[in-house]
Amino acid sequence: MESLGLCKPSSAILLVGIAGVLYHLLMGNMYAMMWWLVVGVVGTGVFQALCYGGLETIAWVLMSIPVLIVCFFLAVALFASSMRIENIRKVPCDRCGRKHHHEDPCSKPKQPHCNKPRPCHCDGCNLEKEGHE
Repeated sequence: MESLGLCKPSSAILLVGIAGVLYHLLMGNMYAMMWWLVVGVVGTGVFQALCYGGLETIAWVLMSIPVLIVCFFLAVALFASSMRIENIRKVPCDRCGRKHHHEDPCSKPKQPHCNKPRPCHCDGCNLEKEGHE
């Protein structure tokens, strides 16, 4: 691309634009192909203007922004996938509001497990079954 007189950032964005145009041409998506054509032409012009102004570093920084954004969201997704929820199914489901799993269903008064009757049929459970409190 040096024969065209383009600086390296302009050449890079032109190659990315050409690759996008060719891909979407093969896929038959004309709207996306036109979009990549505009990206290639306008991007090449903007980056070439930056290079002529002595701001080639700014052109490289602008080119790296989309790559950095993708890397950021990939890192967030990988971090989120490594997290585990430890307290699932430990919700207050009885009148006392405590979060616990029941070892002995009748060890604590008035603790129906999410409104299910207690299997031990103790006095507290029988009162709750009859509707008395």
